[in-house]
Amino acid sequence: MSKPSSPLVITGGCNCGALRYSFTLPESRQLLLANNSTCQCTLCRKFTGTVVPDLILCQVSWMTSPLIHKSPEYKTYDSNVLPDVTGRRGFCSNCGSSMCYHTQSIEELTWFAIYLGTVDEEILAGKAIGEKDGKYGVRTERQGGIGHVLCDTTNSGHLFVENAVPGWDMKGRKIWRMDEEKWFSTMEEGREK
Repeated sequence: MSKPSSPLVITGGCNCGALRYSFTLPESRQLLLANNSTCQCTLCRKFTGTVVPDLILCQVSWMTSPLIHKSPEYKTYDSNVLPDVTGRRGFCSNCGSSMCYHTQSIEELTWFAIYLGTVDEEILAGKAIGEKDGKYGVRTERQGGIGHVLCDTTNSGHLFVENAVPGWDMKGRKIWRMDEEKWFSTMEEGREK
């Protein structure tokens, strides 16, 4: 996929609206993205309540609104996935929405990964332009939406696939465990010793 014709602005936030973000993907970024992934570690699953959480890596320099990390509603659940690495999973203390993941302290923050479920509906699914009666009742008609692009991991990959759910289709490269640093193409290849 080619570069967007203009910088791509991504907005999102938590359920209650206390935490909002906006960032701009630089024009130099290619679509399909290479800075998104799924994480299948047990901590991310339990934190988000989903089998395969999707994330997009965001540089702090891309932010066009204040960092959510500095809001009084922003809290973290800290854990160690790997030795000597503190994983900080950010959430809204008002509504409990899982927002992001980072390993750096707020003072040193240069990047963080946003859970794609927090991206605004108009960006993921498209803008609602009307309703239409269908076989199963009224359906919202939508236009636009780039969720399929943001969630496509063909050029990026999947993390902690040692926990993968059998039969789940994962496009893109895979890594069995983050501490092994060896990427592979198929689950079968990853199981080889």
